[in-house]
Amino acid sequence: MFPPVDSDHGPSLPSSNVPNALPLGMPATRKLSAHDLGLVTLALLDAEKSYGSQLGDRIEALSNGFYRPSPGMLYPVLGRLAEQGLITQQREGRRKYYSLTREGSTYLTEHHASAQQVRSRLDSAGRKLNALFADLRHSLADETQAMPLAQELLTARMDMKAALHESRGASPEAQRRILKLLQETTARIRHEARE
Repeated sequence: MFPPVDSDHGPSLPSSNVPNALPLGMPATRKLSAHDLGLVTLALLDAEKSYGSQLGDRIEALSNGFYRPSPGMLYPVLGRLAEQGLITQQREGRRKYYSLTREGSTYLTEHHASAQQVRSRLDSAGRKLNALFADLRHSLADETQAMPLAQELLTARMDMKAALHESRGASPEAQRRILKLLQETTARIRHEARE
């Protein structure tokens, strides 16, 4: 799982060969894999120590509201990072603060490009979400429906992209059926958009 120990090189996070991952590593079933969440967490802790919910806030801000990890996703990642010696935890009052260790800093330096790619994907998804929201906000009678609909639309688009990526190894017959589905769906979307 995350992060395994490579006996020759210390802790390492798995590559982006995550099942159901898009070409850029965005998983189809959730917004970030444990691997990617770990990289973002290390990068944020490199800037300053944080407690758990504050990390969630910072990730949400980084992604322009696109993604906030659930406690059930974030705290296990924090635990694994601590077990691997990449972060430390220290209680201050009622809060448990997390800080990057020297090993974590070294790991982050070695994987800077990957961490930056995850941050860029989050930023891009956040910009897309906000653009959808802006378009919907003006066309809906009830503005409070705009953000939930924007989130659902963006998720559906990402799921479609993931499904197409997963279908690359399908047989020629299956590829023809997928092509027909895509052509029909495209025509229906264009028809709906005109109404």
